[in-house]
Amino acid sequence: MKLLYIHQHHLLQDIITSGGVCVWRIAVVDDEEKLAEMVADRLRKDLKVPVDVFYNSTDFLEKLHREDYRLVILDVVLPDMDGYETCKIVKERKPATYVILLTVLSDDESVIEGFESGADDYVSKPFSMDVLLARVKRFLFRKKEEVLDFGDLRIEVSSRRVFVEGKEVNLSKKEFDLLLILAMNEGAVFTREKLLDLVWPEEVDVSPRVVDTTVKRLRKKIEKDPNTPKHVKTVWGVGYKFVKE
Repeated sequence: MKLLYIHQHHLLQDIITSGGVCVWRIAVVDDEEKLAEMVADRLRKDLKVPVDVFYNSTDFLEKLHREDYRLVILDVVLPDMDGYETCKIVKERKPATYVILLTVLSDDESVIEGFESGADDYVSKPFSMDVLLARVKRFLFRKKEEVLDFGDLRIEVSSRRVFVEGKEVNLSKKEFDLLLILAMNEGAVFTREKLLDLVWPEEVDVSPRVVDTTVKRLRKKIEKDPNTPKHVKTVWGVGYKFVKE
């Protein structure tokens, strides 16, 4: 599954930092503590997203079990496990997560090993923070067409097309927007009020129950059994979340 750029800019910004429900996180993994904190502080300041800092692979991988990171900035030389092996584990567990490797090793063999481990980009130390920030933004806000693929459910973002078991289904604009917000943030719980703000931002005096009605229609179109949904799950007393299966 891949996390995607949403072409409605205001909607994208709301998803990044929406009323305490911030669904994009970045991890910085580097045993150079001062450098790691400097990078994290700059990302927090410029991007307004949560950034977690780790000084070894063990602590990071333990947190990875419980946290979905949009992007990981990963040093190659770490005290317990090198960045190449760590990157492989990240890509196995969270294939949608982007990984930027940091390293003092710039020979061809090291660069090739980095990309073969699954890294999306490679930055040599020492580096300019402005350059690193530009590379981070390239991944966070990339505009190329990508696809959310959950096996039986496929979402093509730019064309706004949805396929269930290979067959295209027609969704209304609101149904598609709601599905995309949930699916691109797999596992994140959204309250009805927050979904109302994100999907119906231009409307006032709208009851949160319109979210329930839209979810009901959406389930009829994408779920094999709408009464026992596989993907769009109710979190009782809170709202909704999307799960792969």
